[in-house]
Amino acid sequence: MSEFKDKVLGALSWTAGGKATSQLISIGFGIALARMLTPDDFGLIAMMMVFTGFAGLLMDVGLGSALVQKENVTELHYNTVFWTNLGLGAALTVLIVLISPLIAGFYDREELTAVGYILSFQFILGALALVPRQRLVKRLNFSVVTIADLLGMIVAGVAAIIMVKLGFGYWALAWQFVILRLVATVYIWAFARWVPAFTFSKYALGELFGFSFYVFATQMIRYATQQADKLLAGRFLGGNAVGLLDKAQSMMLFPLSNVSHVVGSVMFPALSMIQNDKLHVRSIYMRCTQAIALLTFPMMAGMFAVAENFVFGVLGEQWGDLVVILRILCVAGIAISIVTVTGSVYLSQGMAKLQFKVNLLTRPIALIGVVAGLRWGVEGVAVGATAATLINTLITLHVAGNLIGLSLGTLLCSFFKTFIAAIMMSAVIMTSDSLLSGLDPLVRFFVQVLEGVIVYCAFAIILKVGALEDVKEVLREKMFRS
Repeated sequence: MSEFKDKVLGALSWTAGGKATSQLISIGFGIALARMLTPDDFGLIAMMMVFTGFAGLLMDVGLGSALVQKENVTELHYNTVFWTNLGLGAALTVLIVLISPLIAGFYDREELTAVGYILSFQFILGALALVPRQRLVKRLNFSVVTIADLLGMIVAGVAAIIMVKLGFGYWALAWQFVILRLVATVYIWAFARWVPAFTFSKYALGELFGFSFYVFATQMIRYATQQADKLLAGRFLGGNAVGLLDKAQSMMLFPLSNVSHVVGSVMFPALSMIQNDKLHVRSIYMRCTQAIALLTFPMMAGMFAVAENFVFGVLGEQWGDLVVILRILCVAGIAISIVTVTGSVYLSQGMAKLQFKVNLLTRPIALIGVVAGLRWGVEGVAVGATAATLINTLITLHVAGNLIGLSLGTLLCSFFKTFIAAIMMSAVIMTSDSLLSGLDPLVRFFVQVLEGVIVYCAFAIILKVGALEDVKEVLREKMFRS
């Protein structure tokens, strides 16, 4: 068990450190590009990404997760998945090229045809990298994966800025995705030390597909409803509305990508190793979600409080309409940060089918929220999506908790002190904002961030938030080992 703990801590360290670094670099590039381009430029790419992202799910069909979850995986399984995915990737590249003119017609933006041609290259690159990446993930070897993503982020970001400077406009955003995938794929292949054999087995594929089908179906349903806001906004409200929604979501998801997704990516293979020990699984899940809340709750509450100064000081006045939308989505972000890792519970327990059934209930609720809010514009879409997220979070936490003997009430109570500390911090920041009225918005933003860190830490200590002890223990172990 000590070896298992060492592997998990090592994976978390690499993933968290690398993700935090790459995301800080990413948000730096994002801010630079936002100041150079318009919401409509970002909206144009987001409209096409609705379709290319949907097609991207077809490329994996859940087989990557199946490789990680299955206990006895052979080279035949790896080779079969590799050739299956490569074929799907090639087919999807051709498909996107063929339907790009139709997508451009749907949005009435002819520029999207060429954008679709560019983004279609992602599928071949993604297919090539999937199996080598999942082999590393299954062994909790996240160092190569982390460095690959970090390197891809840097090269793609620099290339995008150079392209904008040269006058390519929104084309830089399209090529940024492709360059990132290309660099990461090349790096993973260079260090994975795996060469596929020309073998394929229908039986091996069938073994994995029984699990992967429900993972894939869940991802498809979830993705379709998550992208419904941008799809409908692009069709009925225009590119500017999509750009605002996309930017607000990326800002809101920034802390989630650095915390929830990092922990979740490690939790799945880790919990799969101990899937038969329900008590241990419940303990790890509880401690991980409390640690996530310790970090994400203040991030979301803080973003809510500093939204105005952040938008005007960092992004520029052309993004002024973003303030209200960002604050609305921060409420949803608190719930999403916790519910994101429930997928690790479902999959580690081999309950992909149950996860699919739950999404058959929750995803229509999400769609109803978006459609209901559409008549009130982009702000209404954000409100509807947030309301649906809160309802769906309660449903998902309840069902996932039952798999490991954890009640919804027990889980929610474990977040109470952390939630109060975050809300108090947000209230202090917003109350004291008038004292900074004479300063530039950018200066006010940085002052408020520093103030928020100090105030939140003080409240967390005063309220004796339990997750603090887990964080201290991890830090002590890492310092002792180093």
